[in-house]
Amino acid sequence: MSTDIRFILKGLGQFLLLALLVTLPVATLSYDLIYLKHGIGETSLTEYFQELILFLTALSFGYVTYKETSTRHFCTLVTGFFSCMFIRELDGLFDLVFHGFWIVPALLVAISAIAYASRDIKQTIYTFAHFTQNRNFFSLCLGMALLLVFSRLFGMGHFWQGILGPDYDRVIKRVVEEGLEVLAYVVIFYSAIGYLQGFLAWRKYRLVDENYAQFIGKRDQFFIDRLTKK
Repeated sequence: MSTDIRFILKGLGQFLLLALLVTLPVATLSYDLIYLKHGIGETSLTEYFQELILFLTALSFGYVTYKETSTRHFCTLVTGFFSCMFIRELDGLFDLVFHGFWIVPALLVAISAIAYASRDIKQTIYTFAHFTQNRNFFSLCLGMALLLVFSRLFGMGHFWQGILGPDYDRVIKRVVEEGLEVLAYVVIFYSAIGYLQGFLAWRKYRLVDENYAQFIGKRDQFFIDRLTKK
């Protein structure tokens, strides 16, 4: 099989994976609201799915952290960030200790990750800089923007009141909010999968004595040199 055909099939595979992933928010919401008819609570399939997606995202970056020392400081920071998001999603469980207790383990994880990343700030900045040049960084930014900005703006109460009137059914607003949040988590997870795939491909074909930091540096320098020559 020619290289061109392999690239095309790989691209189609990426599309099919993303197409499958974006059906899951609809499937989980439909199961909770139509089949179970118990709404979207802390014990709903939708919430469990969000937690699973965040856990797998943190695990993906955690695997790179564990396997590669040359990018470990930055990847620890990313793993810590998504671990904190995962802990936040488990707030209902941590509330069994006391309300808002989730912030305690989240702070411990955040402080530990920042402290470790700060031990080699040069490596952290270097890896972060090249991480932004990775093609999966765009989908990560898209997912974070959907989660932190779009879903919040789209879920504002006065926005829905303006459309449906002051007596609108709050269930509609909740479904839209949760659907957008799950979609954002799916996009973030897709980005994490892509980054992990790139790392695993490098491990399979890497040169002798080459570390991942050297590889991404040489890869990006190639394009910088080409742009400089123009």
